Amino acid sequence: MLTGAVIGCGHGGGLSLDALQNSDRYRLIAAADPSSAARQDVARRFPNIRLFADYREMLADCELDVVCVATPAPSHASIARVALDHQPKGLLLEKPLAPDVTTAEALLEEVRDAGCPAVVPHGLLVLPAMQEVKARIRRGDIGEIISVEVRNAVDLLNAGIHWLVYLIDVFDDGRPVAVSAGFDVSGHVVNDGVQVESIGTTTVQLRSGIEIVFRSGNKTVPTSDVLPSEEQQGALFRVIGSEGVIEFSAWAGSYWMQAGESDGKLLKRPLPTGVSYHRLFLEQLAQNIADGLPDYTSAELSLAALRIIESAYRQQGESEWRLGVPAPRQESMGE
Repeated sequence: MLTGAVIGCGHGGGLSLDALQNSDRYRLIAAADPSSAARQDVARRFPNIRLFADYREMLADCELDVVCVATPAPSHASIARVALDHQPKGLLLEKPLAPDVTTAEALLEEVRDAGCPAVVPHGLLVLPAMQEVKARIRRGDIGEIISVEVRNAVDLLNAGIHWLVYLIDVFDDGRPVAVSAGFDVSGHVVNDGVQVESIGTTTVQLRSGIEIVFRSGNKTVPTSDVLPSEEQQGALFRVIGSEGVIEFSAWAGSYWMQAGESDGKLLKRPLPTGVSYHRLFLEQLAQNIADGLPDYTSAELSLAALRIIESAYRQQGESEWRLGVPAPRQESMGE
């Protein structure tokens, strides 16, 4: 059984804490966050683990096999490098790897050079419904793809990176050849430690000719005419083909499909009870460690998506308030 710990006890860190606790391949032993409120919350949920205000102290004092880094994006790389100095057997790194491509590329190179297996938990890469959608699209169940639209009520960097990773994976033969974007930053929105758009549209043109349009920002309202209201969780995807349509919500565990002459139908493919996508990634990491075969697929896809986001954000221009730059630091490190 591998020992595990989490740095950063916000939303993303909480998902890793639960996953470590619920997996029979791990023993959760520690967590770190400078926020006393965050530590108190973790203590209530996990009374038998050690808690630290300083992650460096945790790394020095605990014998850790796997470390999950779930802090705000500007600190991911620096904290992961400190963790690497302690020679863990594996890392889980929350997305994005860094707010900028140069830092993310350097981090991933260091992780590879250390021979340390690493995963980035992009849920759509493992959720059953999304993998079935991927198989249907690749198989041509709705014919040739005409258009892809994503409506996302969160920013492109912190949530949109999930959708980009998934679509890069689905359309693996269609490399991006052009990215165009327009953003409104008048609301001065900060999410996960960086400045992001209040509303925006990003268009990604693939070499195959497929065009992917992303509507993002907290002023975006995703709505669907075919998905039940309870199925409209997170971003909404609409993939139109020459012979049908697939529509789905990112985390709902289901999708709506109409193909050929058939009527549209909602198909449910939820995760088994008690299983989360963080747990699936951590158990994949445990298997990579056991096999001695590091797999960086999720990290490479995450980096590819970040390249698109950086290209889009750079089109905002050099104003005083720029997309993707760190905001003033908060006390909590939780993502």
